[in-house]
Amino acid sequence: MVSAELAEKLFLLGRPFSGIYGRIMLLRSFLYKKKVIRAKRLPVPVISVGNLSLGGTGKTPHVIEICKFLKGEGFHPAVLTRGYGGKAGKGPLLVSEGKGIRADVSEAGDEPWMIATKLEGVPVIAGSDRYRCGLFALKRLPVTQFVLDDGFQHLGLERDLDIVLIDATRPIDSERVFPGGTLREPPVALSRADTIILSKCNEVGSNRLVTVEEALRAYTKAAPIFQSIYEIDRIDVVFKGHLSKAASLKEPSSRGVFCFCGLARPQSFFELLKKAGVKIKGVLQFADHHEYKETDLIAIGKRARTFGSDIVLTTEKDFAKISTYNWSGINSELGLGVVRIKVELSQTFRQFLKGRLRDFSQHPALISSPKETA
Repeated sequence: MVSAELAEKLFLLGRPFSGIYGRIMLLRSFLYKKKVIRAKRLPVPVISVGNLSLGGTGKTPHVIEICKFLKGEGFHPAVLTRGYGGKAGKGPLLVSEGKGIRADVSEAGDEPWMIATKLEGVPVIAGSDRYRCGLFALKRLPVTQFVLDDGFQHLGLERDLDIVLIDATRPIDSERVFPGGTLREPPVALSRADTIILSKCNEVGSNRLVTVEEALRAYTKAAPIFQSIYEIDRIDVVFKGHLSKAASLKEPSSRGVFCFCGLARPQSFFELLKKAGVKIKGVLQFADHHEYKETDLIAIGKRARTFGSDIVLTTEKDFAKISTYNWSGINSELGLGVVRIKVELSQTFRQFLKGRLRDFSQHPALISSPKETA
């Protein structure tokens, strides 16, 4: 369990090394750009969705919404994802072929599993070798585009569209490069981006958005910048505990809840609930991609009772790793609710993406018959 205070102390210790790490990342990018290190090309277009930070920009729901948009336009996208926290290794691990889940969350990792559960008709393949995973998919499935999940730093695979997400509430000019901060690369890396989406724009004022966009122009002159909205879709009760039927979570603001999550930026989740009118009595934070054990569920229940809460809320990502059977056995009197998040892509971005899809019709089939085995 890593608190925000402890993370800040660790970043402070790592600050002297940020410059070294940043230069290494810039050198790596330069070597790929000059083809000293060669990236591999898949025979269908690749759309990368990534970010500069270690997390917290809403990448997973954006991947889901972009895939839904592609499906709505009549295409057959597939998701290529590393499968962080799972057992895919280099892959390929077929999490889903578009109908039904072929791997559980411990195998796939929390985010790939969540993507697969929310995308009907969209295959999800996990593995660190995304090129190999792509070839595997093309031999078995009718794929028209790949959506590369968390792909901005995955330079080993060529892409036709690089989408970079920036959290509007935490602009990158106020952050430091890892290990002294949360940035994976220096902000100048945005020069590789084809477009930028400012996420969580409904959480900041219009004047602030103008300031953030102006700051980004110092790193990218030509890439169009769009906005997206990040909000609560609904809260589902997955275990009622001692709640009566009338006391569902349709009106959580009237009850007061206890919240827990394992996210890169947990405070963003808590603030989202508060702005939706949810009364939070207490919270418990875990490290990003935390693997929950029985002792964690006991600790969560104990803290919830201490705060006098009979409702506990968590994210979809965290719920994926919690068995409702275990929850009911350990915290039988506590209700458990899952907060479903949705992203609203701007109409201008949708039009931009439509234009790029038309460009993709001219995509060169550089690999007519892949010979590598997957």
